[in-house]
Amino acid sequence: MTDNPLAGRRIIILEDDYYQAHDSKDTLEEAGATVIAVTATVPDLAPHLAGGPIDAVLIDINLGRSLSFDFARTLRSNAIPFLFLTGYDAGMLPEDLAASPYISKPADRARIVKGLTELIAGQS
Repeated sequence: MTDNPLAGRRIIILEDDYYQAHDSKDTLEEAGATVIAVTATVPDLAPHLAGGPIDAVLIDINLGRSLSFDFARTLRSNAIPFLFLTGYDAGMLPEDLAASPYISKPADRARIVKGLTELIAGQS
């Protein structure tokens, strides 16, 4: 990627697959983002918010032993935009999260960057 559509944006990646997590991190950093956390478990938001606003969170639905729906609700209640990146069908989303932005795996790099860029732009 030659441009930086996510320049200056602070993003968290919640993904339990090591390779997907690090590929996503590389993708977002190449697009100019600052990835403030890559984690396989739901993070405590307080330390990350202390460093400044969180512009977006990229979330896998299945975290191995748990699902990330409660975390997505926490993000929504804190007005932090998020994008699901998952191998699950969109029909698996609970009714209250059904309208959430969603990308199916496998997803190419450009689609992930575009999804996050549009998500963040929609919050402005």
